[in-house]
Amino acid sequence: MHRGKAMKIKVCGITNNKDIAEISALKPDYLGFIFYPPSPRDVTNRIASLDLSVIPKKTSKVAVFVNESYDSISKIIDRYGFEFVQLHGDESPEFCNKLQRISKIIKAFRIADTLPKNLNEYQDTCDYLLFDSAGKNYGGNGIGFNHLLINEYNGKLPFFLSGGISVDDSSNVKTITHKNLHAVDINSKFEIEPGIKDMEKLKAFFNNMISR
Repeated sequence: MHRGKAMKIKVCGITNNKDIAEISALKPDYLGFIFYPPSPRDVTNRIASLDLSVIPKKTSKVAVFVNESYDSISKIIDRYGFEFVQLHGDESPEFCNKLQRISKIIKAFRIADTLPKNLNEYQDTCDYLLFDSAGKNYGGNGIGFNHLLINEYNGKLPFFLSGGISVDDSSNVKTITHKNLHAVDINSKFEIEPGIKDMEKLKAFFNNMISR
């Protein structure tokens, strides 16, 4: 069963049918598919071979893009039925607003030592924010950031917490009490290799998150 009012979980970087089926059995709240060729988890050229039909109806499919064109994004979400678009690049509030007409939008921000100064600019053009760690890549760096920084966020939008979260972080994540924390986003720390998920770690994390 889904966790009701408990913190929601998004598993990102899905690349193959085996992982889709096995992770779907855990009933995550979100599954993320990356459409960014430089990423080792890119599914741009394999999405047609993935069986998305096994994903539970209560699990939302998220298409992740980095500085992609509106037309390319529109075609993918229309063809494959993605409910959410996650923008992980340098997309403007205006671009988000345009996309919001056809999809729910998650806008990612990379955090180093402080929260980005421009968060308020996106409050009316997105549905969710996502706080990730700053690194050399647009996501999937496997490093964390100081989660105390999110206490400085006073915007109205709910947010996803990301950035190198591992199975060992579940207890700490559950202690975060920010009223707008919507979900935790996990990826690279739950892999055997890039794009291949470690089911034992995922099961342990899910169990830890639903235990009190």
